[in-house]
Amino acid sequence: MTPSFVLFRVVGYGLLLLTLFDVVSAVIPPQFSNPGWQFQTAGEFVERSAVPLIGFILVFFQNQEARKKRELLVLKLLSWFALLAAIFYFVLVVIFFITPPTLNDLSQKQVSAQFDPRIAQAKQIQTQLDKAQPGQIETLMKNSRVTGTDPQAFKAKLMQEAVTAEKNLTFHAAATNSGQRLSLFKKAIKWALGAMVTGVLFVRMWAGTAWARQ
Repeated sequence: MTPSFVLFRVVGYGLLLLTLFDVVSAVIPPQFSNPGWQFQTAGEFVERSAVPLIGFILVFFQNQEARKKRELLVLKLLSWFALLAAIFYFVLVVIFFITPPTLNDLSQKQVSAQFDPRIAQAKQIQTQLDKAQPGQIETLMKNSRVTGTDPQAFKAKLMQEAVTAEKNLTFHAAATNSGQRLSLFKKAIKWALGAMVTGVLFVRMWAGTAWARQ
């Protein structure tokens, strides 16, 4: 076996070892009941899937050529592990379908918590202005140090500002919800397709290393 083949296999084992480190780092501490953790962790596995795939290719390069018995045992285990990895990535596809709706609901609640109090405040101001007496408007003008303005015109101005603020806040809340929902589902689709492709590649890897399982 030429030195280049040895180097390929050494690099392959190194990449698989780095993959193991990534897996341990990703799942510790585990938060299996947290849909956000499930979604993000599954996405990290998909994003880094090229590393173990390349590692497997390099490790199995040149099949049985110049292999020691101990290494053949390791290759047998790795061949079966390729099948387990394929199943794992197919399971990730399911995660990318079941977690986005829950995450979207949580995101909408966070946006509502951010914008609803401000929208309610703008509506409250409109209600108070609508019921305000001329004397109250004049007092408000004095407190605001506004002079030379008709009370009704001042009231109309404040009302318009409150209405505009409500519309702007409602628009921004809807835009934020829409943007976050689009981003979430784009990630879900991208990662689901990536997990499916990776799973198929691992199945092909398992099928192509049948010699190692004999």
